[in-house]
Amino acid sequence: MNLEPLIHAVAEQDLHVLNLVVRQNGNITAEHDFAEEKRVLLWSASKTFTSMAIGIAEGEGYLKIEDKLSKYFHTPSQAFWDQITICDLLSMGTGQEKDPLSEALNSGKSLDNIEELFFEEPIIYQPGTHFLYSNAATYMLSKLISIQTKTSLNEYLRPHVYEPLGMENVQWEKDVTGINFGCSGLYLSAHELALFGQLLLNEGEWNNQRLIPQKYIQAATRQQISTADFDKFFATADHKSGYGYQLWMNSCAGSYRLDGLYGQFAVIIPEKKAVITYISDEPKNMTGILELTWKYIIEQL
Repeated sequence: MNLEPLIHAVAEQDLHVLNLVVRQNGNITAEHDFAEEKRVLLWSASKTFTSMAIGIAEGEGYLKIEDKLSKYFHTPSQAFWDQITICDLLSMGTGQEKDPLSEALNSGKSLDNIEELFFEEPIIYQPGTHFLYSNAATYMLSKLISIQTKTSLNEYLRPHVYEPLGMENVQWEKDVTGINFGCSGLYLSAHELALFGQLLLNEGEWNNQRLIPQKYIQAATRQQISTADFDKFFATADHKSGYGYQLWMNSCAGSYRLDGLYGQFAVIIPEKKAVITYISDEPKNMTGILELTWKYIIEQL
């Protein structure tokens, strides 16, 4: 694969890509380091790891994603709270109008009790019908893992995902109560993120070992809720193509991605048996990094 046009475009557009790894048919077919590779904060790309932990936990009998949230938490008595399910959290369909975690961050409020913040935010829409990108929803999934498995999200993933993929001493930020944030806080390198992308492409199988239930991954990687009304200033067709379980669908049919702030991406294209991974530090044009895939890579796959 010729990466020269992409490398030139990164320089020309002043995109702060740090590392790029292209995998196809299970192997690395191209890579380029614009800077030394190291573990970095994945920001919202962390969310997909939380989702897969839920899938594993379901497979082990700790929960069912169709379960009502009220089975595991003391939910408010207001409208709709008796209807919301784990599935609604996974697909960002809580029905709330605002993400209480982001609201708290922006207003300087304490994050010592995110669960309380989550339940204080009213549900306005029928759960499962309205997409709202919510960090608090993902945090609640992490807390659910801790409640049901009696261990942290990060520790739960160690034997189930990290160790089989050869990742050691993985760090994930946590709150004052010891709950991993789930929505962010995970630190991995480009090659490690690419391996996880390969695991998703493999539908949860690694070295002939089943790590994540196939049925869960098949559901997680297809549209579960519409994002057609997603109207952030940066929104492109890749933001309006639907959302799965803590995964964005892409405008390229059948493909999906892990997506983190400042340009942390793992773009999975099943039709091409490919995983394209970016680690970046891009404050202004994150979509420009994602679009490198469609402009310079996909035609070579």
